[in-house]
Amino acid sequence: MSSENGPHADLEGAGTTSPLVAIPPHSFFGAPFSDLESFDHEVALLGVPYDQGSLIPYCRVGQSQGPSAVRTNPTFFYGGNPFDGPPDPSKPCVGFQCVDDGKEYLAGVTMADIGDVVITPGDLRAFVNTTTEVARRVAARGAVLVSVGGDHSITFPLVRGMEPWGEIELLHFDAHFDVRDSVAGSPYSHSSPIRRISELSFVSRITQFGIRNFASKESLSAAAEIGTVVVPGSELHGKGPAACVAEYAPTGKNVYVTIDTDFFDGAIVPGTVLPEPGGFTLQEFRECAQVIAERSNVVGFDIVCLNPLVDTAWYGGITTRLVSYVMAYTLGYVFDERRNLAFEPTSAAVASTS
Repeated sequence: MSSENGPHADLEGAGTTSPLVAIPPHSFFGAPFSDLESFDHEVALLGVPYDQGSLIPYCRVGQSQGPSAVRTNPTFFYGGNPFDGPPDPSKPCVGFQCVDDGKEYLAGVTMADIGDVVITPGDLRAFVNTTTEVARRVAARGAVLVSVGGDHSITFPLVRGMEPWGEIELLHFDAHFDVRDSVAGSPYSHSSPIRRISELSFVSRITQFGIRNFASKESLSAAAEIGTVVVPGSELHGKGPAACVAEYAPTGKNVYVTIDTDFFDGAIVPGTVLPEPGGFTLQEFRECAQVIAERSNVVGFDIVCLNPLVDTAWYGGITTRLVSYVMAYTLGYVFDERRNLAFEPTSAAVASTS
């Protein structure tokens, strides 16, 4: 959290919303709902329906509709068959079978949808503090936080809430740097989350994968100034994405992963905010996620910049569908590794009270 004279002192006294979250009509993957007070699951699924961090008129907004779109277009159903009705909240996920590798994922994992962050219209600082508080409560319980945005401004408060885990590293998959100090006078825009995260004392290193095409001199100098490790898209294509992640991702560390939909090639993500050519496929990202899960303890991840308003109309939107796949596979790999290693990560906050 910010100190009185720290880099985020402007957030002091801004408060949070009440309530912190609201429960939508549908849940991610049909998982049971849980309030923050009684939450006791391995995974917390969170919607952050926020696009007020986007620069208008230069960005296509509608990212606030992302969580709702993903909830209504899941890749698998928590309880097995959606026609059997809502799953028993006392039972874990039935998981899914992956045809590609013949493995079963997420069976026996307990997940709950904790709702959407409540957005106070026009109050940016209250949004940052509210989202931080939700993330902090999840992290303090030692659960994995999975968030769907929303524009990329949501990532700073989510990572800010990871402090109960102690030291973490950030792995950033994106076409853009997102390191500007401010945009149009705002330090918390979709162009600044990596800059703000670099100011958090418990974040030890930031690695950016897939940066490509054009960049301003300001962004290049800012990335150099804050010391991010930049792995450009050309290097991922040359060496292979998974090989690059294996080279740069930490081993045995707590990591938070943020994934912008424009990391993927623009041809397969029409529903992203700033589509870029020369990107990557779902399969390539899946291979990256497997490497990360094998090497590190993933304490949380988010997927941002889904704009269902400009996605394809058929089958609920192919970008929306891709986001759901990214969620399912990343979670599947994380818990597959934990099951193989009999690994039960515990946040520093939980450890200090046990």
